[in-house]
Amino acid sequence: MSTMQGYTTQEKHYDIEIRKQSRIEMAKQPKTRMVIESLVDRFLATGLLRNDRLFNEIFYNKDIIWIQNDMYEGHLFAKACVADELRTKKNGFMMYMPTNPIVYEVNGEAYHLITRIDSIRAKPNLDRLHLQAKPILSAARVNDLLCSMVMRFYQIYLEDLALLAQKNHKVQHVIQYVENEYAQFLQHVRELNDYHYHWHPRGNGHQLLLQLIEQLQILKSKPGSVVLDSSTNNGYVRVESAKSVMAKTEKEL
Repeated sequence: MSTMQGYTTQEKHYDIEIRKQSRIEMAKQPKTRMVIESLVDRFLATGLLRNDRLFNEIFYNKDIIWIQNDMYEGHLFAKACVADELRTKKNGFMMYMPTNPIVYEVNGEAYHLITRIDSIRAKPNLDRLHLQAKPILSAARVNDLLCSMVMRFYQIYLEDLALLAQKNHKVQHVIQYVENEYAQFLQHVRELNDYHYHWHPRGNGHQLLLQLIEQLQILKSKPGSVVLDSSTNNGYVRVESAKSVMAKTEKEL
C-alpha cells in the first residue's frame, strides 16, 4: 500500500509543493504506467531540482506529452477536473485512469498521471525534444516517453547548475560528471537503436532501456550524495542541487 508522499522545499517564495496521494495498484500484472510512475517518483525524490522546474519542464510540458481533444488538453499530468474528458481521438479510450487514478497534488490541486501509454514497438526518439510539439498520441509511446523524461531532467539540471558555476567553481566538477553521465546515456540509447530489438513493453529493447535508466547515478542521488568519478583528483564528486549550492554561495559572499 502506498503512503502519502510529500516533496517540498523551504523556499516557498519560488517553489511549489508536490504531494503524491496514497493508492493501491489494482493491476495483477505489471503495466506500462508503472514505469512512468516510478520515474516521476524518482525525479521528485532526488531533491536535485526545484519542484516548479520539474512541473513546468517535465510534468506539464508539451514537449514531453501533449494530449488534446476538442475541448481539453493534458500532459504527463492532467488537471483532475478534465482528466476524465481526455480521450483518444482515434478510438475513444481515456488517457487518464478513471478509477484508482495516480494522483499528485500540486499546491493542493489534484493532477492525474497519464496511464494509457501507447505500447507500439517504437524506439526512443532522441530528436523529439527538438521538434515542434504536436497534440498527437504517438508522443506517449512508452520508450520515447521514458527517454524524453530522462533527457529533459538532465538538461534542466545542467541549466540550473550552469547559472551557479560562475560564483562557485566547485559546481564545475558536478557539471562535468552530469554531462559525462548524460552523454553516456545518449550513446547507449543510440547503440540500442542500432539493433533490431523488440520495443514492446515486454520486449528486450524496453527492458534494456529500463536497465540503462536504473544505472543512472544522478537519478539515485540526493543533495550531498557522493558518486565515484575517476576524472577528479580525489576520485569522487559530491552531488549538489541548485538550491543548496545557491544557499552556500550566498553565505560565502
